[in-house]
Amino acid sequence: MTKRLKFFLIAFLISLPFWWGINIFQENLENYFYAQISQPFENIVKIKIPEKPQKPNPEIQAKAAISARINKREKILFRKEIDRSLPIASLTKLMTAVIVLENPENYDFKNTLITISPTAANQENAPNYNGNLKIGEKFSTEQLLNSMLIYSSNDAAQAFSEVIGTDNFVEMMNQKAEELGLNNTHFVNPTGLDPKNSTYNPDNIDYFDYSTAGDLVKLAQYILKEHLLIFEISTQKQEYKVENGILDLFLTQDIIGGKTGYTDEAGGCILFIFKDEGGNFFVNVVLGASSTLTRIEEMQKLINWLIL
Repeated sequence: MTKRLKFFLIAFLISLPFWWGINIFQENLENYFYAQISQPFENIVKIKIPEKPQKPNPEIQAKAAISARINKREKILFRKEIDRSLPIASLTKLMTAVIVLENPENYDFKNTLITISPTAANQENAPNYNGNLKIGEKFSTEQLLNSMLIYSSNDAAQAFSEVIGTDNFVEMMNQKAEELGLNNTHFVNPTGLDPKNSTYNPDNIDYFDYSTAGDLVKLAQYILKEHLLIFEISTQKQEYKVENGILDLFLTQDIIGGKTGYTDEAGGCILFIFKDEGGNFFVNVVLGASSTLTRIEEMQKLINWLIL
């Protein structure tokens, strides 16, 4: 055996205890540090980060209501019975106005004069309009639109329908509703007035102009896109005042438009659209409030709830 090999064997035998000791020490050291590091994590109590508190929904005293953001990240923000079919009173006149504007051959703004018939002149007065139109009076399309949308004149709505025949006009209203996907909406007249000697209940609703809060949001979206004039006319007064109440907006909110309605069977109804400082458009609808004043109070709750 050479000296070199003999030296290697001696060195190997001498080093064995040393390497064995290092391995044992390393294993013990790893176990020590693992115990120090992992043990606290095993005993950690999971902490749930609290969610942002949700503001309570407003208590809306009406049969149905909705608040929807409609132009940016469309979303229904508040809902109450939004698919329930209910009489809508003069909110009907929004669709009446759509039919007028989409048939300029019959309702030309410059050249058409519409004569008030006895039937039109004898429609029920709107509560915030001073008297009926007179038999034989002639009005332009623009004048009647103003009367219908600002003062909710039933005479004006009826006069519009008679230009092409009331039955034909109402059929066009229903065709448009179907086209827009208003699946729970139906019209029987252009005014929104209750049929005579009829009392509303879910079993005889076909005698009424009816819709849902959800369908009315769709109609408002269509009007905003295609016939903004309708809402522009509805805001021609200095303030959005309706009989016994005034809606108060915050400084960051701007009125876009709206429509009110009331009959004994429909109760107080209102559709109101406003825009916030971020350019978001909101459509609020209240149907079946107990009075003309209550519909304003309930709408105000929705407006306040959205901003607070």
